[in-house]
Amino acid sequence: MLNQLINFSWTILAFGPIGWYWGLFFAANRSPIILIITIVFSIIVFLLHGKWFEELALSQNRKTYERLGLKFFRNFVQDGTLVNRYMKKHKKDFVLIRNRNEADIYLRTIAVRERFHYCCLVLFSITSICALIDGRFGLGLLIVLSNILYNVYPILLQQYNRLRIRNAFIS
Repeated sequence: MLNQLINFSWTILAFGPIGWYWGLFFAANRSPIILIITIVFSIIVFLLHGKWFEELALSQNRKTYERLGLKFFRNFVQDGTLVNRYMKKHKKDFVLIRNRNEADIYLRTIAVRERFHYCCLVLFSITSICALIDGRFGLGLLIVLSNILYNVYPILLQQYNRLRIRNAFIS
């Protein structure tokens, strides 16, 4: 339940500026074709083969991710450090990943999360470009910041987690 609350909170915060922009867009009686194309393109990105996403990994070195603040960011996400501490405190036998089989399952979970955030990265990026073209610079900047927090950092976090899991259970 705690993970879902975290997801819900991040999603409301991040998608708020997106909804705000498209609401203003449609309030001006503009055609939905740009939004439709944006959504279709985002879905196509989601459907790409998993190897494409692994090829986009920033680094094969955990320290690279740690220098970008991923250990700190990991505190505030689902299955993150704070959630795991809470779970261990209230459920003494809690362990997120116990063995190689559970590691493989979690790697598939990571892959889905990464795909989702790449899909949203495209949606947010195109929306921010549209906002900037429309002269809504403050809103465009807010969408860019949302994109970084909601998509870029989570993508990097999934890459970091994949490295950590492979080093611990699969190497």
